[in-house]
Amino acid sequence: MKKARRGGFILGIAIAALLTLLRWLDPQPLQDLRAASLDIYQRLKPRAAIETPVTVVAIDEAALRQEGQWPWPRARLAELTRRLLAAGAASVSFDILFAEPDRLSPAVIRHDLGVSDPAVLAALHDGDADFAAAIGQAPVALAFTDTPGAGALPPVKAGFAVSGEEVASGLTSFGAAILPLPVLTEAAAGLGHISLSGEQAGSTVREVPLLLAAAGKLYPALLLESLRLAAGASTYVVQGDPVYAGEMQSLRVADFTAPTDEKGQFRFYAAPATSVPIVSAAGVLAAGGPPPAIAARLDGAIVLVGVSAAGLQDIRVTPLGEAVPGVAIHAQVISQIMAGQFLNRPAWLDGAEVLAIAALSLLLVTIATFVGPLAGLVAAGVVMLLIAGLCWYLFTVQGLLVDPVSPLGGALLTVFATTAFWYIVIERERRYIRQAFGRYVSPALLARIEQSPEALRLGGVNREITVLFMDVRGFTTLSETLSPQETIRFLNTVHGALSAPVVALDGTLDKYIGDSLMAFWNAPLDVGDHAAKAAEAALRMREALASLNAASAFGLPAGETVRIGIGIHSGLACVGNVGTQSRLNYSAVGDTVNTAARIETACKEFATDILVSGETAALLRGFRTRPAGNVHLRGKAQAASVFFLEGRGENDLP
Repeated sequence: MKKARRGGFILGIAIAALLTLLRWLDPQPLQDLRAASLDIYQRLKPRAAIETPVTVVAIDEAALRQEGQWPWPRARLAELTRRLLAAGAASVSFDILFAEPDRLSPAVIRHDLGVSDPAVLAALHDGDADFAAAIGQAPVALAFTDTPGAGALPPVKAGFAVSGEEVASGLTSFGAAILPLPVLTEAAAGLGHISLSGEQAGSTVREVPLLLAAAGKLYPALLLESLRLAAGASTYVVQGDPVYAGEMQSLRVADFTAPTDEKGQFRFYAAPATSVPIVSAAGVLAAGGPPPAIAARLDGAIVLVGVSAAGLQDIRVTPLGEAVPGVAIHAQVISQIMAGQFLNRPAWLDGAEVLAIAALSLLLVTIATFVGPLAGLVAAGVVMLLIAGLCWYLFTVQGLLVDPVSPLGGALLTVFATTAFWYIVIERERRYIRQAFGRYVSPALLARIEQSPEALRLGGVNREITVLFMDVRGFTTLSETLSPQETIRFLNTVHGALSAPVVALDGTLDKYIGDSLMAFWNAPLDVGDHAAKAAEAALRMREALASLNAASAFGLPAGETVRIGIGIHSGLACVGNVGTQSRLNYSAVGDTVNTAARIETACKEFATDILVSGETAALLRGFRTRPAGNVHLRGKAQAASVFFLEGRGENDLP
């Protein structure tokens, strides 16, 4: 048992150390699992939809049916811009890249169709120029996206004031950008990137980088430019760590402050998709102008224009599991910043979670090992509830995203492994013990042996025990009158009745030798008053045999009875497993055993059924004994004193 406990503890500590190391290394699959587990918080409690002046103008299926396939002529986008501004939009931002010329511009017609007639070209409308005129001198922001390699960098349309240490070195950097056409870039009042944390369409967006860095300069997200233009601000205030360079803490634009992680990423707290007001571009471009309901929605709104038609490949997934167009996520982040609904996952939480895995694993393994597997499982359940409750409280009250899965998963895996090892090893030992002792000792003694299996090691130890031998008198003669079947039935009746007192009184049945049996007390475990229990067992054997004879249980002819002889002796003997691990016999050997056997034989000389040695008689209290005489034992020079065991009562010895 001690060895199993020690082995289970070592196994648990090893697994805990491995899991702690794994969490510290934090491989990508573990990061993905943690991110998915943190999404559960938002699914249980999505961000409350607080009304903010943010509206999406969607190029959806209805708009495509009305205006034709995408991309639309820039002249039509210019008209869309003018109508939005005329409706009173506070700012307009296009979540669309305008990196190529209008497909109906004179330059494209000349190149693609080979038209060279100046008169024809002069008659063509320049959509890019029209679009540039529409957005010039107005609060309109355009988008750019980063691209691998080196190349052109976008101009910076806003100013930056950095408080604390510099932050550019810690931000996500890029080397080149895909920009709007130069004429559009120059005309736009704002220019922002449209990067989201999900790199591919259909991926889950959990963080949004508010700033990117290139060549030591800072570049805002398009959603920030939308908010800045609507607020009439010209500068961003960036808060860096006061001590560590390259670590950003927050960003403020106008009256709004957004907390970030050290890399400048903003944690997205998703609201249901229906929380974002979406207006179809078809309604804005309707003949006669937008309907009153749409116009009212646009008045004073921060407008983001983007594609939402399924075939245009700009569908992302929120932590709520909803598939939404990318522009809707930009809109939600603006609303989140304006409403002040923030989530945080500080960098120190990673270290705290690593320590939590180690501490919880050590605690639960210790409980499971030294208190018990059931206690370990109960403790694991209690810890699970406490940690889950604490994490939920921190999320709902403090907006902290603490991962409960890694610490609890690591701790539970450790305690389950320890418990499994415990049950496998212990149950194997218990099966071994039951197989060896189940039929020979009482259930209470068997349970005690199961708790101390080390007492059953192959080999032997010297212990003071009391040995009892019982033999049926005249069995050889009796068996000659019985058939083999009757002989077996006779022996089963005798041993069944006379073994019961041994088992009931915590004795160990050593063996059956034909019509004889051998039993002993005080091994493999300590049994208090072992001599008295052996004497009591002998008296109960006498009584059981009398009852069997009275009931003619043996089927003998009338007037015939079965008689027995019992010899008991107490002393040192070597007890232990005799044999091999696969086939053992737990037995006692030595002079004490031989003496008990000789005393049993001496019952014939003294014409009695029970004799005990002087050593045993000296240990008995509450029994009546009477000196019988001396017995000469083989190999001993002096005779041994023996006593009649007459019954229960005060011992007659002085």
